[in-house]
Amino acid sequence: MKSEKQLVSFFLILMAIFPIIDVLNGYALSMNYSFPIGVVYRMGCFLFLVGSILFYGFKKSIYTLLTLWTIFSCTLLLLLQSMVLSHTPTIIFQDSVVLIKLYLWLLIPYFIYQHQTVLRSLNYEKLFIMISFLFTIGLLIPYFMNIGNQTYENSDAGYKGFYFATNDTTLAFIVSSTFTGNYLVKKIGEHTKIKTLSLIILYFCNMVCLLLLATKTGIFYGAILTIVLVVYFLFFQKKISKNSRILTSLVVAVLTVFIVVMGSEFILTATAGTINRITYFYHLFDGDLVRLLTSSRSEYLQGGWEYFSQSQHPFLIPLIGFGFEYRLLHFGRVGLIEMDFFDFLFSFGFIGVVVVTIMISYFFILALNKRGKSIYSIVYVVLLGYGFFAGHVFFSALSTTILGLVCGGIILKYGERET
Repeated sequence: MKSEKQLVSFFLILMAIFPIIDVLNGYALSMNYSFPIGVVYRMGCFLFLVGSILFYGFKKSIYTLLTLWTIFSCTLLLLLQSMVLSHTPTIIFQDSVVLIKLYLWLLIPYFIYQHQTVLRSLNYEKLFIMISFLFTIGLLIPYFMNIGNQTYENSDAGYKGFYFATNDTTLAFIVSSTFTGNYLVKKIGEHTKIKTLSLIILYFCNMVCLLLLATKTGIFYGAILTIVLVVYFLFFQKKISKNSRILTSLVVAVLTVFIVVMGSEFILTATAGTINRITYFYHLFDGDLVRLLTSSRSEYLQGGWEYFSQSQHPFLIPLIGFGFEYRLLHFGRVGLIEMDFFDFLFSFGFIGVVVVTIMISYFFILALNKRGKSIYSIVYVVLLGYGFFAGHVFFSALSTTILGLVCGGIILKYGERET
């Protein structure tokens, strides 16, 4: 038992530090250093998870069967694509890297499934608060030091520090702010003043980070989340006295006025570049709102579908897909749709989509089950929605790590109420 606790502790530390790794990786890329910090870290995580899972052994369950079947099927599809399309070793290697990122989503929750007894004795949700804190200081420290990168290249819109991928970073802060806000509401109900104040500061900083990133989705989500949390606390939170609700209402009102008056310049500065960018593309697209709101994904989807449906292998390709690198090399910009469902379809074919959808549905059923409903259920739905419309959930190492941890939380909550 002691060795298992040490293993689980190492796992939690390994997962908690990934925001720091992403900052260091982004800094190295910005400075044109060739050492792949992020790749080494993710490969280390992958090998650790594989080794630990194999050493501990597989439990006989539907979940085990689905996990192994998904990994086996995706690997087999990669091999079939390589034979049908005569992939070079470079293409096979690049596709394997993408699959390893995808497999993090499967391996992380399975590790948690194996060690759920130990993990259930810990406050697993605190892991997400630590991740939220590290993500936040990873953006704010470079910002106040006046170093780092803009959100969009060749534009003054937004700021992303040394985080490399804009959509991934936006998703990270969406998830972080959701967990922070949920934890904050719970701690207010428990009347823990110091923790509550710390969480208020962290949540406020989460919102500042979403403003700094200045993506449409991030700003919209931050505003909606804040409204939902305030409404939930004032009208639905239990164990809160009437005086506390009145006091909180007054504090929220005062803070809102203060932010509008004192922080209006910061808000306008942070969002001005994005507003100008949206206006520019609105005119460029001749007022095409679908193309504007999807950031041209609708156009890429049309081009990607043409390649997919009119390939030289009209029977096999719709079944097994092209793979990832092949699409990027041969189809140019339409080789990446940035909508995960369609990127799955074009990369794995209909077979791959069915296999992965079954795995996604398994977690979805657990998440919405009465025994499993929790904050993880909400975040899981948010992740799926983000992946469908904006992509970068299933094919990004940062996002699959978060997704895997969320799915692990779903398993813990479901198992906790089952026992």
